Amino acid sequence: MAAHSPSLDDIAHDLLAGVTAAAAGAPNEASLRHELEKALEQACRKLGTPWTPFRLDLTLPTADPRRKRFVDVAHGAVIIEYEPPRSLARSERAVAHAIAQAEEYARLLAGHEGRSVGDYQLVIWDGSHIAFGGVRNGGPAWSALAGFSMAGAKRLLGALSRHGVPLVHPLLLADMAGPESRLGTELIPKLYRAVLAAERADRTSKTKLLYFEWRRLFGQVVGIQTDSLKQLLVRQSQAHNEDYGANVAAYLFALNTFIALVAKLVAALALKGAAEDLRDAASPVQERLRVLEKGDLFAQAGVANMLNGDFFSWYLDDPAWRGLSSGTESLIAALGNINFDVSQKSPDSTRDLFKGLYQSFVPRALRHALGEFYTPDWLAAHVMNEAGWQRRDSLTDPTCGTGTFLLEGLRRRLTHAPASATAEELLDGLQGMDLNPLAVLAARASMVVFLSQRLRPGGGLRLPIYLADAINPVDLEGAAFKHSLHTEKGLFEFTVPKALVTHANFFAFFTRLRELVETGRTSAQIFSVLMREETAAALSEGERVQFQETIDSLVQLHEQGWNGIWCSILADRFAAGALPPADFVCGNPPWVKWSHLPPDYAAFIKKRCLQLGVFSEDKWVGGIESDISTVVTYVAAERWLKRGGTLAFLITGTVFANESSQGFRRFEIARLKLPMAVTRVEDFSEVAPFEGVSNHAALLMFRTGTATRFPVTYRWWKPAGAPGQPKRSYASAEEFVLQASQFDDLAAPVPGTDAGPWLKGTRAQHETWQHLFVPGTHEYVARKGITTDANGIFFVRVLDTDRTRGLAQIENDPSLGKREDIARVRAGVETEHLFPLLRGRGVTAFKAQPDPDHVVLVPQRGMHGNPKLDTEYPATHRFLRRFQRVLEQRSSLRRFQKGQAWWSLWSTGAYSFARYKVAWREMPGGRFAAAIVAPVRHPQVGTKLVVLDHKLYFVPCASLREAAYLTALLNAPIVSEAISAYAAQLSLGVSVVEYLALPTFNAKDATHRALVSQGLRLTKKLGEPTLAEWAELDSLARIAFSLP
Repeated sequence: MAAHSPSLDDIAHDLLAGVTAAAAGAPNEASLRHELEKALEQACRKLGTPWTPFRLDLTLPTADPRRKRFVDVAHGAVIIEYEPPRSLARSERAVAHAIAQAEEYARLLAGHEGRSVGDYQLVIWDGSHIAFGGVRNGGPAWSALAGFSMAGAKRLLGALSRHGVPLVHPLLLADMAGPESRLGTELIPKLYRAVLAAERADRTSKTKLLYFEWRRLFGQVVGIQTDSLKQLLVRQSQAHNEDYGANVAAYLFALNTFIALVAKLVAALALKGAAEDLRDAASPVQERLRVLEKGDLFAQAGVANMLNGDFFSWYLDDPAWRGLSSGTESLIAALGNINFDVSQKSPDSTRDLFKGLYQSFVPRALRHALGEFYTPDWLAAHVMNEAGWQRRDSLTDPTCGTGTFLLEGLRRRLTHAPASATAEELLDGLQGMDLNPLAVLAARASMVVFLSQRLRPGGGLRLPIYLADAINPVDLEGAAFKHSLHTEKGLFEFTVPKALVTHANFFAFFTRLRELVETGRTSAQIFSVLMREETAAALSEGERVQFQETIDSLVQLHEQGWNGIWCSILADRFAAGALPPADFVCGNPPWVKWSHLPPDYAAFIKKRCLQLGVFSEDKWVGGIESDISTVVTYVAAERWLKRGGTLAFLITGTVFANESSQGFRRFEIARLKLPMAVTRVEDFSEVAPFEGVSNHAALLMFRTGTATRFPVTYRWWKPAGAPGQPKRSYASAEEFVLQASQFDDLAAPVPGTDAGPWLKGTRAQHETWQHLFVPGTHEYVARKGITTDANGIFFVRVLDTDRTRGLAQIENDPSLGKREDIARVRAGVETEHLFPLLRGRGVTAFKAQPDPDHVVLVPQRGMHGNPKLDTEYPATHRFLRRFQRVLEQRSSLRRFQKGQAWWSLWSTGAYSFARYKVAWREMPGGRFAAAIVAPVRHPQVGTKLVVLDHKLYFVPCASLREAAYLTALLNAPIVSEAISAYAAQLSLGVSVVEYLALPTFNAKDATHRALVSQGLRLTKKLGEPTLAEWAELDSLARIAFSLP
């Protein structure tokens, strides 16, 4: 006889009994919540209602990023606000408080999940009493508080049955299937071990091929090893019981593979037909995943290129699959407990689903190491508003990441599109690319979900997002596109006729090419088959010969066992290179310093960068600290922007001031005679819109075809919010403009310079600066303080002195600097080489305070280390020899002082030992300030001149009076403000005296003598100058500069 299925009344009766017992015995709210949730789970399972375990104290962000709220329990759209046992009936205030909490949680969850706030079923419950409510059009509506009874139990079970399945959103996915979830903890270590095994294996495998080529693309992440990335590795290693630090690249590849799998599953589950196929447990999980990874599920839904160029499907063919199968099946099952009906979500939250997934799953430390600072939607909308983009305009983002700018354009089109508009029509003219395959996948997935209601099954839509390198695009030479590609097997050249790349069947043609290569046919056989295709019919004999060479290269790679991805990657790269120029180029290119690029890649693209002219002409700083966002900007203007079109990029504001970006500031590609007219720059440094960082963000806008006319408008944005509590995030571009404040300055290069740093100020200030900054060679020369590259060795404490022998007992301080391989050593050295030390922190206006704890050991008096140190100063040599290995590894020695003594210090010369100097900080951290540096009496090393460290710059002076004159002149507000106008927040070096036309000191000049007096008096004075004293300095400076 069949078992009797319990009725709803039976289940509700059992629930009521369990809740009554729990309420009677629970000592507090936490205990009650635990027991009631167990009772609800049992009841739901009896009913056959899906049960998704709640997140205890679900954390929700609020408008204030520093303020978090915690939801007691949220089962899908059912929010339960638990209260202490038997507390509600005793206090109306307690009821009102619980209702207010539940309503606030609904509003916060609605903003987070993308539901309408009216979709939430609200419950307040203390075990013995319950009330149900919701937020409707007319406002909140609540039932009367009632004792928990059969009616209450049935109503609660009905709400969980209808609304208890959670709607997909990024935080939910991170909690259920993120890298630190139970599933992530199970699968990522297994994927990591599989990658390690493939790397060690002698034979070539799909895993090894994809891993090695991915590692070549993203080598800079492994090399950078920032502190935050190191902390991530430690945390993940502990959580997963694996030493990920032993092979960072393998860990990152495993992590990316896991994240890509989750993203593909989420995208497929959001498509109705695909979701049914994935959840079909009758098919083995490997077969279901193979259909997913081949892209068949997306092709059936109408998307042809969802997974083109994917690096992350290797796990299905790896020997480790058997150990992965149960975990992947659990992953699909867990995701099956989520509601993927995105039609229930707002368009904005649907658009942000994969962007949020990427940000939640990919650790911030990793994203920032890649130079990825993801753009908030309100900021992307603001950029496009300011650029003037309209729905009819075309738009390209050459480093699109997860597609924020393209999706903003698509959202605007969708808002006004008729129901009959097709996905192809909506995407027409929107196009993007990125080098990060995981970001490309996220961007494509976002488009698929965003357009899911307009896809035609089997329609063959090609999403206009390509896996391509914006800095190294394909080049059109004559009638063919050419591209060089670095692989583990060397550099390969590929040529594809333009007629083929622009053909409607180009991708199908390359798919056929891949299939033929994989069969093992010869190059000649493949060529013969392909040339019979209709797609190749129009090719000339010369074009056919060129394409034959590409086939030869692909066959050569196949014969070396190094094939399987190149046709897909090349197809995307050639298609991206053939994109038509757009009306607008908008985006947020990666902020990565040139020095952080993989060396092979940096060398490979250097020729293009030199052709573009983005570097400085200074031989020391030409490309060292240049940011590749400048390179992307110029390539975009050259390749993807119509003549007369508008570019609007979020880039680092430092490019308008640092020396490395001199070429960029010319705003011209000289070899093409392509000028760019900057229309405006907007400075967001105080808004700090990027999550977790305070980078100097700025919006650059220009049009191509005409030259920049200076000055240009430079707009400063100030965030909304109370003092000390700036508002970093905004609901929309419109809210930002309404709430934040702005004011406009004018910007122009320092007068007399060739694309020098920009001065930002009023029109009146610019007129004054024309007199302060004058072209030509000036009298004064600035120098940099000494560079040790090992402060922990050369900055020492003096423990004792023996003046008769001229020796001092010292101890170095390994805590100074970033090196961890320096030992603490006590030893004797010749006192002659010890000097009072002035560091950057010791300089303010008119005040120079040497380090009270350390002196500096300087074993030279010229540019290089004393070659006779071992014989003339044996004690100092013995001390330094203890650190010889470390000293020989210093970058300044290897780069600038090859062949010199290993104890040599850089940026050191006779000038370092000038008796009098005028010093200023390299990083002013506010308004520029200068101070006199004169000999001081040190309690242990006697009266000595002061040596400056590399964080300071200085002018050596012939006398104290000259130093006082220069100090007074440089500190005069009219001068210090002029310097700060181009150097705020930046390194401030020799440019101070290179740009300023400082009058040479003349002891006979009355104004100069007055400045000397002021300089000496303010140096001796305790405290800062008064307003009257500042005004006097300004008056004297105006006379000295002959200002009107």
